[in-house]
Amino acid sequence: MSVDRTFVGTVLFGVLILSVYSVLPGVAGGLFATVIGATATIRGARDMSDWWRLSTIDSVSLGESVATDGLVRVDGTVRPPRSGDTLVSPIRGEECVAYEYNIYHQIQGTGDPSIDAGIRYSPFIVADGTTEIYVDPTEESLSLDHETDTVTGDDLLERVDEARLDLESSDHTDSGLLTSRIELVEGTLGVGEQVHVVGEASTAPQRAAGGADAVMTSEGRHLIVANDEPRSAALRTGARGLFLLVLGIGLSIMGLGALVANIGSVVEILHFVGRT
Repeated sequence: MSVDRTFVGTVLFGVLILSVYSVLPGVAGGLFATVIGATATIRGARDMSDWWRLSTIDSVSLGESVATDGLVRVDGTVRPPRSGDTLVSPIRGEECVAYEYNIYHQIQGTGDPSIDAGIRYSPFIVADGTTEIYVDPTEESLSLDHETDTVTGDDLLERVDEARLDLESSDHTDSGLLTSRIELVEGTLGVGEQVHVVGEASTAPQRAAGGADAVMTSEGRHLIVANDEPRSAALRTGARGLFLLVLGIGLSIMGLGALVANIGSVVEILHFVGRT
């Protein structure tokens, strides 16, 4: 009894497609976990490096920092480069040069508690009476001390400036989220506030904006800007870095294991089809 080779080929092709399709979720999951794990590991390693610098680098005056080759820590007060070059924080309405906030509702069980979050920053001048340095931060370089306040959902729109938030009040009201208790979390770097900056100070080829004598930038990822005590900032940064390292390494191991197992299954399927 003869069997139609075309029919056999069609069946084998169908089996191949179904077999490969069955392992694709595992491949996709492994790839996703690996990417997320690698990202968390890199960020954790960076935070641990920041923890070490905050913990070990001694403070010098701004005048000394300009003449020092390498990383230094300077302490001083904050002012904008030019009058009016400031931000206004959305929750406390504070005049500042940087802010970070998170608004979320308290829920039980699963679900995304976040209502809105954001960060904004701008260059600023730090001064201590010896000289002034122009600091140009990035999101990664900021380590702000946060304050948390709990309000009822009905009070949310009275406490925050909705015009400065990506917050659709009607959507949240319709969904019933504003009937729960709301956490308002905000960290700011205010004008006139004491700040601690770790970085490399270099003399500006021309006087920087605001009349500063030197600049500190995030080149080489060495810049750290913290507005609480260096020890507290170091502990906060180190704890976050350790958590991200452990999480990232764990996810990377799981993801790579899933990739190896599922890709191996695909190779075996292809090898079997090739023999038939």
